[in-house]
Amino acid sequence: MFELDIEMLKEQGLQIMDTAKKTAIDIADKGKNQLELLNQQARLSKSQRQLGALVYSLHKAGEENQPLVDKYIEAIAEIEKNIEEIKAHMTPAERAEAEAAEAEAEEPIVATEEEEIVEEEPDRPRGETKTCPVCNSEVDAEALFCNHCGAQL
Repeated sequence: MFELDIEMLKEQGLQIMDTAKKTAIDIADKGKNQLELLNQQARLSKSQRQLGALVYSLHKAGEENQPLVDKYIEAIAEIEKNIEEIKAHMTPAERAEAEAAEAEAEEPIVATEEEEIVEEEPDRPRGETKTCPVCNSEVDAEALFCNHCGAQL
């Protein structure tokens, strides 16, 4: 008859459980990395759009606010640093996959001859102003950011 070694079976079971636990933790960590990378990339895209809108708004108003522009640039640099740190914790295959997805998302949208590019008309006529809700400064009605405090309008 077969003699069962309970201790051996118990140890094999614990090894299998330990391996399964490590695998589950690895999968969860990979998912967390991917999610955090996506979050940081979304923050980067939003910050870049905000910087562009701020620079445009300042230019259109004939104003300069280099300290505010520098603040946005520093925030973007910090987000880019976070993205690189996240990528450093990924496997080469995960990093390559993330970079391929990032490159695909950055491809410019080009209108074909059949497509017509339509610019939206602003809600308010040119020359009108509005008040910043943060600092109460008067800003152009089309401004997306306050030229004085940088608040998003």
